[in-house]
Amino acid sequence: MRALQYKFSIPSYLAVRTADKLPLGMIERGNIPGLSEIAPGTRPLPGADWVRIKPVLAGICGSDIGMILNRSSPALMPFISFPLTPGHEVVGTVTETGALDGQFAVGQRVAVMPLINCHMRGVEPCPSCQADEPGLCTNTTEGSLSAGMLIGFCKDIPGGWGQEMIVHRSQLYAIPDTIPDRTAVLIEPFSVAVHAVLRNPPPPEAKVLIIGSGSIGLLVLAALRLLGDTCDVTVLARHKRQIELAEQFGATRVLKGKSAGDAAQDVVGARRFRLIMGGNSYAGGFDWIFDCVGSRKSVDESLRTAGPRARVVMVGCAAELSKLDLTYVWARELTVSGSYVYGREASLPETPHTFQVAIDLLEKHPDFNLGAMVTHTIPLSDWKNGFRTMLNRKGSGAIKVAFDCQV
Repeated sequence: MRALQYKFSIPSYLAVRTADKLPLGMIERGNIPGLSEIAPGTRPLPGADWVRIKPVLAGICGSDIGMILNRSSPALMPFISFPLTPGHEVVGTVTETGALDGQFAVGQRVAVMPLINCHMRGVEPCPSCQADEPGLCTNTTEGSLSAGMLIGFCKDIPGGWGQEMIVHRSQLYAIPDTIPDRTAVLIEPFSVAVHAVLRNPPPPEAKVLIIGSGSIGLLVLAALRLLGDTCDVTVLARHKRQIELAEQFGATRVLKGKSAGDAAQDVVGARRFRLIMGGNSYAGGFDWIFDCVGSRKSVDESLRTAGPRARVVMVGCAAELSKLDLTYVWARELTVSGSYVYGREASLPETPHTFQVAIDLLEKHPDFNLGAMVTHTIPLSDWKNGFRTMLNRKGSGAIKVAFDCQV
């Protein structure tokens, strides 16, 4: 049995941070410090309410890359345990069920909702888990499991970059036969986008800007259109495949190689003013901005090009940002909203979980072809090529790369 394992250490951290031609050079030399292939063997189900699955496809997420290449903020390090097997974007097949599970059958296709809740840890549910919002759980270091907010970041529950997974039955969602694997592997990141839009729905008359047309930006666009939003949406794109998918998913316009400032001028008529230092400022701007990058530049551009009382939604997992000018937040009375993963959607009747909302949307719109975003499926045995493809997106044309876990 094959799986990938990542083990954090100070030497590995320093090696990655100081490497020449990081990170592609390391892969070309056949080594990413801390990451290795292992043969974990088969372990028994830990309880009667657990299920064994065989991953079919498992996506490579930016958060996985950030952890392995030590690009992430240390803010969440206390809530991760090592060594771990990454992979939280998973579609798989049930191979064994515990005695208490009557919901799933052997051979059934499922999507994995990777958040770890208090019940799985054997502790008294925190208020967030009582409300079925484990993404905001406050017991992520407690109980019978090692630290970890979600599968793939906890040493006791290996993620999908392997040939077997053991998950709690509360983490599984059945996938209709009409949803192919290449679409189903996107249910987890699509749920992130659906949650962001449901928490921050733009009004029909809003001028919306999506900064970033990687997987999250395109999924936010897809969520807007599949949820029925008819607002004017501008997407900033860099590469040919991004442009094609943004047009396919219903962008009002796609601007290639332009900045958010250019878009503000071209689309909403904002006036640009050159500052004595620190770039440009704008009079006027977009009503709604989804930052789907999370870099210092993208957050800065979001704030600068937001119009009066606009909303800036941070979907791109922004972390440590140096010298960020927050003048625009108070001077324009902006609402800056963070969005993290998924949970019960209180804005919808019967408060369904975001995963079920995402699955229902995909089932109702089979012609939308969200799976076109999965530009590459690469055998798990060829994992170095998977990283090479993901990290060289300009050359490879990759949007979403997924491991084919059984080869």
